Amino acid sequence: MTTDTDTAGSSIRLERVRKQYKRQDGPAVDDLDLTIEAGEIVAFVGPSGCGKTTTLKMINRLVEPTSGRIYIGDRDVTDEDPDRLRQSIGYVIQSGGLFPHWTVERNIGAIPRVLGWDKATIAQRTEELLRLVGLDPDEFGDRLPKDMSGGQQQRVGVARALAADPPVLLMDEPFSAVDPITRVRLQDSLIEIQKKVGKTIVIVTHDFEEATKLGDKVVIFSKGGHVEQYGTPAEILANPATDFVKEFIGSGATLAQLTLTRVKDVELEAVTTATVNEPSEVVVDRARVASSSWVVVVDERGRPRAWPSVEEIASVPLVSAYVDTRLPVVAPSSTLQDALDVMLAANQGGALVTNGEGTLIGWLRIGRVIDIIRGQLDEAQPDEIGYTEYAATEGGQTATDGGAP
Repeated sequence: MTTDTDTAGSSIRLERVRKQYKRQDGPAVDDLDLTIEAGEIVAFVGPSGCGKTTTLKMINRLVEPTSGRIYIGDRDVTDEDPDRLRQSIGYVIQSGGLFPHWTVERNIGAIPRVLGWDKATIAQRTEELLRLVGLDPDEFGDRLPKDMSGGQQQRVGVARALAADPPVLLMDEPFSAVDPITRVRLQDSLIEIQKKVGKTIVIVTHDFEEATKLGDKVVIFSKGGHVEQYGTPAEILANPATDFVKEFIGSGATLAQLTLTRVKDVELEAVTTATVNEPSEVVVDRARVASSSWVVVVDERGRPRAWPSVEEIASVPLVSAYVDTRLPVVAPSSTLQDALDVMLAANQGGALVTNGEGTLIGWLRIGRVIDIIRGQLDEAQPDEIGYTEYAATEGGQTATDGGAP
């Protein structure tokens, strides 16, 4: 994954790592060799009991390996003091794992305080991280976890994990406890954050689609921590290494193909915009020149507030200050499947696309997405397509040619 900064992460290497729990016949993880490159997101996925969470927790020694060596960069951490090791590794769990009676600021500053940072530096770092995860420090700094949504709590959990600027971030099914729409937004936020911080991120998930969306590489585990396949999502989907992998991804393979194309890979359409209290007559004229049926109202930072029709704009003398909290919005890192899910819940026939700062950069028409998805499905399952022009169009590729419908 490309980043806006030099890679700040460290490689992770496990050499013949084994975990044998007492009173269990076989090992949870058996002689695992695994190398994770610095600055990559690697997703661990597999059936329950395959050792993926055990492997994750052995990296920061929340679970002690029975044998083997673990390296972070060139540093052998197998025999380090566990508390000191954990202070140098970010860790995110479900629901953020925040201290309920501490404010957001105090939660984020927990590890820096242990490390002896001064108050001014902690305050500066806290403000910087809240902005990084998309939360206003003035609005959220003094809040308690109970006064925030699940998605907001999870963002704070990510900020806390990054507080001491660790080279490695471990995430144990971090988004499984939130609703589907919030989950997509958190996934997109993580991708945007990674572009800026360049950490080495290891994430455990039970969802193969999430693994292929987030992971630069994916590790598919089977029982005993056995690595069935380790590669990029495209490699795994195109060439499953074993029968186990074929069976594991089987029913989800077609949908997972949709995660390989992102909104950023599709040409966006221009948007006619307006600002609050702008004369409606001026806006309507601008929209008609652009042949637009809809207008997006944006704030002073270019963030969308509402998406009214031209007729709605024309019905009042000035552009309304109304804010629509259900706007269909996706990020450039959103998959086409994400985009389609958002579009189907709206009635504008598409979705607005915003960058990491929430600024509007264009819109994506639903017909364009459906054509691309149809082409991908045709490629993934050519033998199941019932129409004869498949061969004539070289695998349905004509569906993606030309402009948006």
